[in-house]
Amino acid sequence: MEQPNKHSQKNTYLVLSVAGLFILFDHFIGVWKLIALLLAIYGIYLIRSDNEKKGYFLVIAAAFFLAGGPFAIIVCVVLISLGLFYRSSKQLHHNVDYSQRESFIGSIRYDTEPWVLRDMSLWHAVGEMRFDFSLAIPEAKEVTVILQGMVGSLHIIIPEDMAVSIEGTVYAGVLNVIGSKREGLSNKVVWQSPQYDQAEMKVKLIASYLVGEVSIKTI
Repeated sequence: MEQPNKHSQKNTYLVLSVAGLFILFDHFIGVWKLIALLLAIYGIYLIRSDNEKKGYFLVIAAAFFLAGGPFAIIVCVVLISLGLFYRSSKQLHHNVDYSQRESFIGSIRYDTEPWVLRDMSLWHAVGEMRFDFSLAIPEAKEVTVILQGMVGSLHIIIPEDMAVSIEGTVYAGVLNVIGSKREGLSNKVVWQSPQYDQAEMKVKLIASYLVGEVSIKTI
């Protein structure tokens, strides 16, 4: 007789907890915004699961629901940035296996010890990213690295003997790619190492930030 009671108690706790969370979210952000946020999360999941059309539709629909107020704007920008990140990762990596990582606040560092250089995509909301390619151990002869962030800084060191193709973009801030420095709005620099096409081992680097500083230099 005890098992049904325990099961009933667990269900009661679950119902009360869900109800409490629902009321809490309703109080702070509203029911419609909560539903929109869930739709956006599910939309991003669909985009990552190769159901892009339905995923983008849900994200756009969620953005309309969330429109209005500073918090809604921030959420919309984050969702759009993530959506573009997933899309560019799939397009540029094609069918190659690659590592993917998202980080909202903090620091991503590949500049203190040797690390494996493979096809990868990294997205950062707020903070800094640091890379030292002189410490990198290449896993393949051709590697594509995508680094994207919203607000913060990106610092990259590349050895002079490494063949690299760089596409750097900063929509508002400072962009410095191998001595070519741009400041202000909509900054973009494309640079390629001499003899890049003939090199046996090459790296394609795509780096972009919405707001911040991107610095890429050789040593």
